[in-house]
Amino acid sequence: MKMKKYILMTLLVGWLTGCSDFTEIDPKGKNILNRVEDLDLVLNAHYDVSCEDVAFMMNDIFPQFVNVPNLLTEKIKTLNGVFVTWDEMADRAALTSTDNKYSNLYGIIGKVANAVLLNIDGATGNRAKADQLKAEALLLRAWCHYILVNLYAEAYDPATAATDPGIVYILETDELAVPDDKKTVAEVYEAILKDLDAAFALNSLSENPAKMRVGLAFAYAAKAKILMSMRDYDEAFEAAEASLKLKSTIDDYNDKLALSEMNKAQYGIEVYEFSRYYLTCEEELWETPSWWGTMPFTYEFWDELEANHIYHTALLTDTYLATQTPLVQADQALEYNGLENLPFPTVNDVYYSSIGLTTVDMYLVQAECYIRDGETEKAMKIINRIREKRLLAGTYSEVSAETPEKAFDWLKKVSRVENFYTFKNFINLKRWNTEEKYAETLHREIIYTQVTERDETGKPVKTETITCTYELSPNSPLWIFAFPQDVTALNPYLSQNY
Repeated sequence: MKMKKYILMTLLVGWLTGCSDFTEIDPKGKNILNRVEDLDLVLNAHYDVSCEDVAFMMNDIFPQFVNVPNLLTEKIKTLNGVFVTWDEMADRAALTSTDNKYSNLYGIIGKVANAVLLNIDGATGNRAKADQLKAEALLLRAWCHYILVNLYAEAYDPATAATDPGIVYILETDELAVPDDKKTVAEVYEAILKDLDAAFALNSLSENPAKMRVGLAFAYAAKAKILMSMRDYDEAFEAAEASLKLKSTIDDYNDKLALSEMNKAQYGIEVYEFSRYYLTCEEELWETPSWWGTMPFTYEFWDELEANHIYHTALLTDTYLATQTPLVQADQALEYNGLENLPFPTVNDVYYSSIGLTTVDMYLVQAECYIRDGETEKAMKIINRIREKRLLAGTYSEVSAETPEKAFDWLKKVSRVENFYTFKNFINLKRWNTEEKYAETLHREIIYTQVTERDETGKPVKTETITCTYELSPNSPLWIFAFPQDVTALNPYLSQNY
């Protein structure tokens, strides 16, 4: 399967050789990644990794333009059908011919991080800049492997990590022709920390990087999340604190509301719309923007929102623009997803960083550490600070928790909404599921109308209301995604981990 030593992509070379500066100097077909400034361009990638299937499996969203009742009754199983019903008996490996998140994450490792690491020591140019690029590449490689091991293997458990099968950890020195065996989960984390430590040792990461490049604040944030997974809470807290010392802003979502002049002019309706454009959020530590678009919330996620959360009041209002009527939202949901009264947005200006991290993530790390130490009041102070930035101005009031358990409930509630449409909800819940105290069974209820009789013209004359309920237990095999066939076919060592 491996993306290794000699993968200096045709795409990458084509991109860079588009500049006359390169074509005039280097013969066609020659490896041109021989200057520091060339390798700097390699890191200017668009790090967009879709997490749609993960968010669907986590019960945050329904897939866009997919009729959900049809998934419940399909004769030939699909992955969407497996995820909506949380079907543990389905042969997911047989249904997973390819997997974009797998290929894109390993693509970042092989085509960006390892391409830089393979060439940077021999590249001509400023050595201080070279050290910065090397540190960025090491950090990217560590972080992408961290996401991958959490998607395709068991969550880190100190009692079993040394024997739990993990994933392939790809280095720039690996030989292309030799398939690699999987490392254990413990070995993967050891390799992640080794790369992370090497990145810090170069002492060259920028404190003020471009928004779509990793820097020092992100490095500390990544370290904090990795150590949280390893249950090293004291060190994780310190790493989060180091990140927040470099960047601590939480965006006020009230500042991202604007009156829709089009709605007011055309329909006489005054509504405020919420926008979350990419490159506009100060809280982002590394922007990897994914457009949200038209993926409806699940009922359970919508119910998780506080009543005055800005999502509740202003995230669906783009539907007015898209449909030219404020009353068609329910019709859209029924037409596109086969469900009634579904929170169905049509947004053109909301983006989330699927594999990035934010200052809010660091505050939540610290809040969790406080709860684990029994310092509930400190944890709730952090949680309330986040809530204040997300609720409509004038509606915020503090909440309190009498016990650490109640505080953890608030942590989960806020965390789920903050981490919407990213991989972080999946990783967090999977991590908590390794501890009986925090493990949680997810529940899904789907209610739809089924036509039972039609007249001679095909018009429905009798219908029946169908209610379906499903559960996802903490120890379900669905918490481990299947390796795709296009990879397992090339690597005989890559057996499934569930």
